[in-house]
Amino acid sequence: MSNNKNGYSIKKIADLIGVSKMKVYRTITKNHYKEQYKVGQTLYFDETVKNLLEKELKEVSVTEDHNTEQKDYLVDELKDRVQSQQEQIVKLTRLLDQSQQLQFMAENKIKQLENKMTGEQDKKDSAEEPVQTSNVDNTVAKAERGFWSRLFKW
Repeated sequence: MSNNKNGYSIKKIADLIGVSKMKVYRTITKNHYKEQYKVGQTLYFDETVKNLLEKELKEVSVTEDHNTEQKDYLVDELKDRVQSQQEQIVKLTRLLDQSQQLQFMAENKIKQLENKMTGEQDKKDSAEEPVQTSNVDNTVAKAERGFWSRLFKW
């Protein structure tokens, strides 16, 4: 079959190097290596082609291992970033909630003060206003008051 005297098949080279047959075939095609001879559909290559393939594919394997280590490092780094960003989101959400609660409380106090002032103003207005006998006098009195004072009944 395939031995050192007769040459090396793609399968034998792939087994020796420890890569897939497809990777060996693609490398042979890419580099335009010529077979030593062909039996049926099986291509046989000489020792020099086997050594070239072994050298090239082992370099690719080492590079892939290095790339895998880099990818693992990057994945870990990205996981750390995601974790810190999630913590920031939790903190900011808590701060936003507190801010909204404070805003709500401030608005309620302002409304209470406005209601107090409106109630006191109404008491003063009712005590100071003379009793009017006609609607014409009433509309004139409302027209004399400004827009904001009519709106807030000052």
